[in-house]
Order: sequence, then structure tokens, then C-alpha cells
Amino acid sequence: MGKWLLGVLLATVTLALGACATGGGAASKPAAGGSSGGQEITVRTLDTMRFEPAMIRLSANTAARLTLDNTRQALIHDLTIDNLGGQRVQIIVQPGQRASGQLPASAPGTYNFYCSQPGHKEAGMVGTLTIN
Repeated sequence: MGKWLLGVLLATVTLALGACATGGGAASKPAAGGSSGGQEITVRTLDTMRFEPAMIRLSANTAARLTLDNTRQALIHDLTIDNLGGQRVQIIVQPGQRASGQLPASAPGTYNFYCSQPGHKEAGMVGTLTIN
């Protein structure tokens, strides 16, 4: 019985560590298809006034496609960056939907993003984009 319990414990720890390794703060991956060489990012919105993930990392001077996933939510949300590469970026998504937009290639730095819907930013719906 002791070996069986040890085997179950090891399997549980292995599964937990694997889940932690894939659930990091960076939600970017190389773009599939397309010749832009950009990255693809998916950010989920939560009606608890949060983004998931709230911290995103991208490579410098590389364009990215951002998908805002609001499929399980009842409120309209958006992701707004006031100045990214000299541009204001805003992706608005309706309840139960997904919406995508391009993030321009930008220089290294830290950029804040937020939901501009009334009261959402103030409730804590904010995040950080770090470009290295």
C-alpha cells in the first residue's frame, strides 16, 4: 500500500508542476501561417474586472495579433493601450464574443493597458505589457 500511495503522490506532483509550467504570465506564441513573423496573444476578460493574464511579454520590434476572449462573460469589455508605438490601440469585445486586433511593432518598454468601459479600470481591470 505504501508504494501505491507514493506512486499516486508522484503522479499528482508531476501533473501540478506541468500545469504550473504551462500557465505562466506570458500569453504569446509565434503566429501560425502568415508572413508577418508576428506573435499571437490571447487575453481573457473576466466580469470580476480582471484580465487573464494581466502581464504580457512580447519581443521588441515585432508586430503581434491580440485576441480578446469575452466568450464566458456577460459584460462588454475592451483592452486599451493609450500609446503603443505612437498609436492608441483599442480592441472592444461584446459579451459572449471574441475580437482581435493588431499591436504595432514597438520599442522595448513597459506599457499599461486597461478596460475603458465605465468603472472597469477603477475596479482593477488593468494590466502591463512588457516589450523586451
